[in-house]
Amino acid sequence: MKLDMQPTLVLAFLLLFGGCSIFSSEEPVLIRVQNSSSLEMEDVTVRFPEQEVMYGDIDSGEYSSYTDISKAYRYAYFETIAGDKKVVLQPIDYVGESYLEEGKYTYVLNIHEESYQQDDYPFALTLSLQRD
Repeated sequence: MKLDMQPTLVLAFLLLFGGCSIFSSEEPVLIRVQNSSSLEMEDVTVRFPEQEVMYGDIDSGEYSSYTDISKAYRYAYFETIAGDKKVVLQPIDYVGESYLEEGKYTYVLNIHEESYQQDDYPFALTLSLQRD
């Protein structure tokens, strides 16, 4: 009696080398940006460790759409235009930080006009992270 092993071998190959996700419980990290300031933020860009995402324009009090991020920390590099001025939040490093766990998050951005006055940077950009 001869057994046909071809279908079994194909199935084993697909499960082992095909990246089949039926055994994976890993979910993505989804991040959006909220503009909690009184100013419109134009061209909001966020730099993560492995990718850069352009979230676009975000009106005061509004949210961007969620974006699937491969690796993210509780803070990141942000760049935007507010009141015709470029505003930047530059992290120094990520020493001691851990990547965010899977789930949905919101980076809440705020601009403080009165607390930071210099010729090149008239606004201070602050950030907080909220798990959704």
